[in-house]
Amino acid sequence: MKNLLSGLVMAALAGAAGAETLEGRAQMPSGVQTPGGATFEAVLEDISLADAPAVELGRSAFAPPQTYGWPFSIDYDTAALDPRHSYAVRGRVTGATGQLLFVTDTVVPVLEDGADAPVLNLVAVAGADQPVVGAHGLRLPATFTGTLPCADCEGIAHHLDLWPDQTYHLRRIWQGKTPPLIRDEVGRWYVDPARAALVLHGAAEMPLQWEIQAPDRLRALDMQGKVIDSDLPYELQGTVPLEETDLDLPLQGLVTYFADAAQFEVCLSGKTYPVEMSGDYPALERAYGEARPTPGAPLLATVMGRLELRPAMEGPDRRSLIVDRFVSIWPEGTCDRHRAPTRLENTYWRIAQLNGETLTAQPGGREPHLLLRGGADNAYQATVGCNGLGGSYTRDSENGLRFERGMSTLMACPPPLDGWEQAFAGVLGATRSWDIAGQSLMLLDDNGDALAVLDAVYLP
Repeated sequence: MKNLLSGLVMAALAGAAGAETLEGRAQMPSGVQTPGGATFEAVLEDISLADAPAVELGRSAFAPPQTYGWPFSIDYDTAALDPRHSYAVRGRVTGATGQLLFVTDTVVPVLEDGADAPVLNLVAVAGADQPVVGAHGLRLPATFTGTLPCADCEGIAHHLDLWPDQTYHLRRIWQGKTPPLIRDEVGRWYVDPARAALVLHGAAEMPLQWEIQAPDRLRALDMQGKVIDSDLPYELQGTVPLEETDLDLPLQGLVTYFADAAQFEVCLSGKTYPVEMSGDYPALERAYGEARPTPGAPLLATVMGRLELRPAMEGPDRRSLIVDRFVSIWPEGTCDRHRAPTRLENTYWRIAQLNGETLTAQPGGREPHLLLRGGADNAYQATVGCNGLGGSYTRDSENGLRFERGMSTLMACPPPLDGWEQAFAGVLGATRSWDIAGQSLMLLDDNGDALAVLDAVYLP
């Protein structure tokens, strides 16, 4: 196996068996504290035999503090180790009456040469969250559904999942549209007590707001947060237990890869999901491996993906990320400024990638950028660092976007600017829609593939 295990086993064979201690840390789901009277257990196991139960090598059990995380340690005998075997640690939290509340649902390898201290990410067991009406007046966790009026379609079906940790998932379907129009988003929520209003901050340019009419009923407010004076149905009805919806959307977050497992923390919500090793995952792993400064370091990434339930190693199925298309890695990026989304218009968008090629400002030249100015003309200005480009744009439906070329300067551009300019003109002509993940704007073609990736820049 690794050098560490080899040395330990050689010592054991020589009759020098001894006790060692594995130290790690357990973490509760984002925003969730352990309940009073709970017990935490961490178990060290030999998981080498696929067709046989894991062999326990050590265990630690204690009453954890009522916090989001805590350290643990497990004593074990080095004589029990075999250099040909694999080892892992798992954790669980049980309630005062013995009911299983939280478990680890991914393999956490340990005792490998150079490995960091293990971190056990605990997830809630299905049915463990008992709906409670909080001070905000909502019974959570819960799902809220309903179909709202639509000016140019048959109705907008809503599926809103709310959790007590102030995160949410939302799927909206514009019924009767051809092709179908579906918009998914994740984010965080808060309640304005002065208005009894639920405010959703996600990928939408403006927060969505709802009047809390009862613990299980919401009514849509307008974009200014005011009551909609209408007899039409603007209500969502809540149901418990929570019935989560699958999502298909662009995501920006921190990806980590360690011990043959990847995780993705979504910037907008702070929630972490295991990453399935399918789809375009190899491209994500390859880019991560080339850019990471140290093993296991988190890096900001943008992907087009799906959040779907997948079988877990232990406990209930867990929602996982399936990467449909890898977009980009941002080695210097963090989630700090990406937690709140930005607006399409009147934002300085730095052009980061065109057709997968990275753009950088050339010496003495202007930075490649795009600026869409709202208003009556819907004008845009852009450059890749040579000629100034301009024209108009139109927005239709929820995220439709088309560009019309207008006047531009006609300087002869040196390489690579000449190629970039030609590629950018092609991107503008092929753009049919847009999407924003955190602070990244993606210009998409008819198939939803990213033609260009742009990064929001905030000017002093």
